[in-house]
Amino acid sequence: MARLQSRQISQLHLYQVLHTVRLARDAMSRAEICESTSLSQPAVSTLTRRLLESGALVEAGARPSMGGGRRERELAINPEHLFVVGVKVSMCQFTITLTDFAGGVRNTSRVRFESPMTQAALVRLMAREVEACLAEAEGIQRKRLSGVGVAVAGFVDSMAGEVLWCPVLKPGRGSGSIQLAQALTDALGVPAFIENDANMLALAEQWFGEAGHQSNVVVMTLEHGLGLGLIVNGELYRGHLGMAAEIGHVQIEADGRPCRCGKRGCLEAYVAKYAMVAQGQAAGLVPGTDALPAEAIEAAYADLASRATSGHRKAAELFERQGRLLGLWLGNVVNLMSPQLVILDTGNAETGALYAPVLQEAMRQAMVLPQRRETPLVVCHRGEEVWARGAAALVLQRLDESAEIVDAVSRHGFESESAGRRPDA
Repeated sequence: MARLQSRQISQLHLYQVLHTVRLARDAMSRAEICESTSLSQPAVSTLTRRLLESGALVEAGARPSMGGGRRERELAINPEHLFVVGVKVSMCQFTITLTDFAGGVRNTSRVRFESPMTQAALVRLMAREVEACLAEAEGIQRKRLSGVGVAVAGFVDSMAGEVLWCPVLKPGRGSGSIQLAQALTDALGVPAFIENDANMLALAEQWFGEAGHQSNVVVMTLEHGLGLGLIVNGELYRGHLGMAAEIGHVQIEADGRPCRCGKRGCLEAYVAKYAMVAQGQAAGLVPGTDALPAEAIEAAYADLASRATSGHRKAAELFERQGRLLGLWLGNVVNLMSPQLVILDTGNAETGALYAPVLQEAMRQAMVLPQRRETPLVVCHRGEEVWARGAAALVLQRLDESAEIVDAVSRHGFESESAGRRPDA
């Protein structure tokens, strides 16, 4: 047991060093790693040597020593060490990114499809398109793919690899949960990880975006549905079953509008794209009364936005109401979480401009007075590649956390300490 605990501690320290260098964005000296991790100089020297031998880190130059002695070597993530894939699953499209070990995008592809579909059909299509994205990238061997991350809308138990509900998928049998991670792992022969898409945008913001130097961040996403990702004390907050921060399914009206999740009166059922189109139908702005398929909803929502931009009063009122509700609930989230930064990804820059002023005022009115002065709001549209990069970052984080980062890289010519040990050693 003592040996196991020692190895666990060693692995934790290895993760601390590797992840500190990863999130620093610039090369770091060993002294800076010591300062950031609070590990001793001998420990950092041992751990960085291990990571350099494995190929996870590389020396990226030298700088003058603060003590005036020998120049300090700078260390950085080795982009060529491993490759991973991130997939953003939207209602009608995959966005797939092939990403190197440093998080750099090497190739991106987009594929249209019709939803909902069965798990088997989704896995077949996704596996085929991941292989195609890899094949298009020059100089990258298939055997160097080390994992796939998938960002999907809905209720996701990321630790179990289960999708409990997703609007893109037809319901599963029995309990209704869908073992998507295992099915994709079997199809591609590498570990696959599934996560809620709003969480993946929050992770992308932390790794590559404006949240990089903040410990507490709220990221709200408005697409076909409404999502929320939380960074709490520097970590992605998932809660029990991985389903924390389901702001879209907070009930704001008893027996209200029907929501895609099966409940009534959810916030999403008033502000998401499909909800806006349904309200447009009720107001006579969108033809028909039946629910529309996903692609038709996108077109109808864009038409509503065009009318509002052109001065159509009824259409403009729909977006103003949308902005007031979004702002009210963003303000409520700020009161609950007290973040340093709030990011709203509108899903579309043009439509975001229609409701942003109303949203900002409603959010300000909802926040307690001290928060109004201290909580900046960023309204933006990042594009779907960023979500896919977040899914790729999830794989990189899981690799960082795992002993596989050292042990499984034997495929790259490094033999780990555990190689050759007896199973009972």
